[in-house]
Amino acid sequence: MDEKRKGEIALVLLKYRMGREGIRLTPDIKRDFGNIAKETGIPQDELKEFVKIFVEELLEETFGK
Repeated sequence: MDEKRKGEIALVLLKYRMGREGIRLTPDIKRDFGNIAKETGIPQDELKEFVKIFVEELLEETFGK
């Protein structure tokens, strides 16, 4: 299985899980992004952009355009 397909599957699984469990926005979200960025090596601005796009897609899939 190539990396692109693994990424596609991971995104579908993440959407499935978040769609069922919901997304929690806590007062500590900025600190959480900082910690995730440090632990994963993904820049914080890229994490924020990904989450924004991800949440928009979830809302669109759930409620339509």
